[in-house]
Amino acid sequence: MTEQKRDKIISITIHSVLAVLLVGVLILLAFKNKNGEYFDLIINKALSKSYNGNWVKTAFATFFSIVAEYPAYFILPVFGPMLFYCADLIPQKYRILYKIGMVVLTIGGWVILCFKSEAMDMLQEVGFDGIVFAVVMGIVAVICAIVSILLGRFIPKKTRYLLFKFAVFAVVYLLVALLINQGMKMLWHRMRFRDMLKENALGNDGFSYFTPWYMPDATKIELNPDYEYTSFPSGHSSSAAHIFLLCVMYECLPKWKEKKWLKYVIYTGCFLFVVLSCLSRICDDAHFMSDVIAGAGISYIIFRVLKYLFFRKSTNFAVADEALAKME
Repeated sequence: MTEQKRDKIISITIHSVLAVLLVGVLILLAFKNKNGEYFDLIINKALSKSYNGNWVKTAFATFFSIVAEYPAYFILPVFGPMLFYCADLIPQKYRILYKIGMVVLTIGGWVILCFKSEAMDMLQEVGFDGIVFAVVMGIVAVICAIVSILLGRFIPKKTRYLLFKFAVFAVVYLLVALLINQGMKMLWHRMRFRDMLKENALGNDGFSYFTPWYMPDATKIELNPDYEYTSFPSGHSSSAAHIFLLCVMYECLPKWKEKKWLKYVIYTGCFLFVVLSCLSRICDDAHFMSDVIAGAGISYIIFRVLKYLFFRKSTNFAVADEALAKME
């Protein structure tokens, strides 16, 4: 049996076991205990440190609420500039339009980091908000985009060619996963656990607003405009799953691929990162277990489908391979 065939069998086995396990957990979470409470809600009650409406943010939850976003949020700021300098792989008549597109993607990536990341939310919570925040962060985003594009020219040409297909794949993956995740949030309109706790603190039964994960409710009447009805699926968990892009990068870089042990380190590290990120969102009163399973699971399925479409044929993006051949 060849090494490639053995790895494929191992991969199929691991993915099958995990899929069965996670589907089984989702089914269990849809059931109630003898007291009429959904197991999905019971788990949050057990892990929460905030029953009086005062949201307690632990160091573990704080750390992962920040870093869990970065595997997705750094894609555009990193690969936008790199792709900008791959314009010589694009037909001459499209190069100007292509470069403009890469600049827009790079600026967009930095705008997301400066306005939508958890770290920026924390700054706003301590008073750095309003027009001053918008102006300062807008300037920072543009400056960072310019600097990253300037630095992109120092990436060796061979590396740019090697990662050209991977970079396009990463950008497409980000945009598709983001679109699906945000679309489902708007459709499901599920109330967050922390907002249920706030209702409890007001003397109401906040837990009565819990909805099982399989019941989207876009018509739900909002109790409070300050509450977030974006619990399902978890955006942080979806973003964390983008860390598996490192596994594809390993396959694209010959020097990485020579180190067999590195593959196992990367796969294990990625898996642990996603698991801890998912757990942190439950401990942070931000999501239910079904939210994080759906967020990471959907993102990973999109990842596998797009990876198959992009890399199933060696002739895909052959222009980069041809350019590499000419450099030899």
